[in-house]
Amino acid sequence: MRGVMLRRHGGPESLRLTDLPDPSPGPGQVLVRVKAIGLNYAEVLSRKGLYGWAPKRPYVPGMEAFGEIAAAGPGVERREGEPVIVGTQHGAYAELIVVDQAQALPAVGEWSDEENAAFAVNYMTAWVALHRMARLRPDDTVLVQAAAGGVGTAAVQLARHFGCSVYGTASAAEKLALLHELGIDGAINYGTTDFEAEVRRLTGGRGVDVVVEVVGGEVFRKSVRLLAPFGRILAVGFAGYNLKMWNPLSWYRTWRDVPKAGIVEMSERSFGIMASHLGYLLKSPELVREAWDELTAFVAEHSIRPVVGHVMGLEDIAEAHRLMESRRSRGKIVLRVDG
Repeated sequence: MRGVMLRRHGGPESLRLTDLPDPSPGPGQVLVRVKAIGLNYAEVLSRKGLYGWAPKRPYVPGMEAFGEIAAAGPGVERREGEPVIVGTQHGAYAELIVVDQAQALPAVGEWSDEENAAFAVNYMTAWVALHRMARLRPDDTVLVQAAAGGVGTAAVQLARHFGCSVYGTASAAEKLALLHELGIDGAINYGTTDFEAEVRRLTGGRGVDVVVEVVGGEVFRKSVRLLAPFGRILAVGFAGYNLKMWNPLSWYRTWRDVPKAGIVEMSERSFGIMASHLGYLLKSPELVREAWDELTAFVAEHSIRPVVGHVMGLEDIAEAHRLMESRRSRGKIVLRVDG
């Protein structure tokens, strides 16, 4: 099969398509023939050696894909040709992938291959943050940081269709236009406007009840200041730490700036700081499947479709990483495997 094996940390040029042995499913596993791959910013950090959840090298990167079951291991009753969405720690940048059967979730029949590939990581991340952790209420006001990205567009759609007032930040006119297409109540260009002051203006000085935060650093600190009493901020990413390569000094500077909970401030203002990492939930398949069933039912009820902004080929993996790292992408970047 063709696949991308990460042998050393580095820039996008370190991702090269090569021939790899075909994998075989073991007990409780399925072999999936991949048709489309969804890219995530965590894979950029993994490529640089800056992502703690990444496995030891060498390995095939990639956390989500859409495809069809090609074979099942002993003890698995799944039919060949069944369309599935795969969520995994690694292995999706390839034509074939083996995963535990619990990680091969039912695909959505009326969606395209690209939409199915763009769904699992971003929408599950947003769903767990908003509904399982923040316990979202229809009268909540929600702020979504980096709202035109993969997690951001998912959070905007889920919160808006739940009945919330939703504001979001983005960096370019085309991204702001996308947010308006999604029906957002207020789209803020953080490159030309102080989003903290603008959110206060839009909310009459009250602030917001919930923040979905994927950037970190000063963006996180400003977001905390915007929380109304009983507000909740959900840290689900740290995309703002855009280091070129790992080195001890840059690593220290990065993690020194990771958001921290200040119990005294939290008690004085009555707000909560929460964080989640979808990957660690894979250790609890029953929780994943429960959240998945809730999410897919909600998405079907409200006719929500994933936002696919860019479609490229697997052979374009390096260019796709450059696009994601440039912050010029909108929605989800998807790679086609079969051309």
